[in-house]
Amino acid sequence: MQMTMSCAEESRAFGESLAGSFKPADTFYLIESNLPDYGGWGGGAVKAASRSGEFAPILRHLQLTPRAKILFIRRPQGDAKNFYIALTNQAEPRIYHVALAEYADLLDLDIASLRGQGAPRIGDREMTEIDELYTVCTNGRHDPCCAVYGAPVFQALADYAGADRVWQTTHIGGHRMAATLIAFPAGIVYGHLDPHDVESLVMNHRAGFMLTHKYRGRGCYAGQELDEAAHLAAGAAEAVIREKTGKYGLKDLLLSAVSDFGDGQRRVVFSDGNGSCYDAKVGTSLSAPRQTSCGDEPKPMPQHDVRLMTTS
Repeated sequence: MQMTMSCAEESRAFGESLAGSFKPADTFYLIESNLPDYGGWGGGAVKAASRSGEFAPILRHLQLTPRAKILFIRRPQGDAKNFYIALTNQAEPRIYHVALAEYADLLDLDIASLRGQGAPRIGDREMTEIDELYTVCTNGRHDPCCAVYGAPVFQALADYAGADRVWQTTHIGGHRMAATLIAFPAGIVYGHLDPHDVESLVMNHRAGFMLTHKYRGRGCYAGQELDEAAHLAAGAAEAVIREKTGKYGLKDLLLSAVSDFGDGQRRVVFSDGNGSCYDAKVGTSLSAPRQTSCGDEPKPMPQHDVRLMTTS
C-alpha cells in the first residue's frame, strides 16, 4: 500500500523555503477562550466566532483596526479571560496584557489609543506592557499537523521559557510549516520547529536576534505600507540578506524600500542605520502543485528567488 505524507512531512521532505510565507499584520489580538459555545476550536474558529454568538460583535469591533489579526489562545486547564494586544508596526514593538472580567469589555477598547505612545485603554483601564510572549499553533482540527508538531513545541517552550509566557493558538497560517510560532512583541514568525529548537529560539529572541533558517516573516515592517505580495517579498529578501551579511540582530537592518518592476519582480532594500544598504532582487512565481493542507487537493504556492545585488 502506498503511504501518503502529511502536508508538514512533505514540506520538510522537499525543503520548502520558509522565508516570505507569512502575510502582513500590524496588530495582533490574542483572546483566551476554549470557545465552548462554538464546539471548541474548529477548523475556522475565528471565522465561526465572527458570524454569530457572544464573540461576533466583539470581533467586528476589533476588526475595525487596519491589518489586524485575531487569534484565540488557551492553555491546558485554563479558564480565565486573558487578553493581549501586540503592536508590531512600531520602531519599538510592544505587547500589552489585561485580565478581562467579561469578554464584552472588549467593546470598550479604544482603538484610536493604539496609535498613541501610551498603553491601550479598555474603558478606564490601562493595559500593562509585558516583555515577551510566544504563541504556538496547535489547532489540530484545522490541520492535524498543527497538533502533531505544535503540541511538543508548546510543552518544550513552557518548560524552558516559563508557562506564563507561552500559549497555544488557533490557526496562524501555513500549517504545512508546523510547528509554527509567533514570538512577540516583534511578531517574528517561525516554522518547521521541533522541541530541540526551543532553547536556541528563546535565547536568541531574548538577546534581540532571529533564527533565519526557521524564519517565515514578520507581522509587519515598521513604517512601511506594503501590500501582501510586497510584504512577502521583503520577508524572503530579509532572510537572505541577514544570512549573507551576518546581521542577525533585529535592529541590525531596517527595511528602506520595495519597488515593483512587474511580472513578479521586486527590488528590496534594507539599510543598517550606518549608511550601508543591501539591495536584493526578488522574483516571485508559483511552485508546482503541492499539498498545502492534509487532505486537500495540491495547489501552486508562491515561491521566491532572491539574489543579493549590491552592497553600498
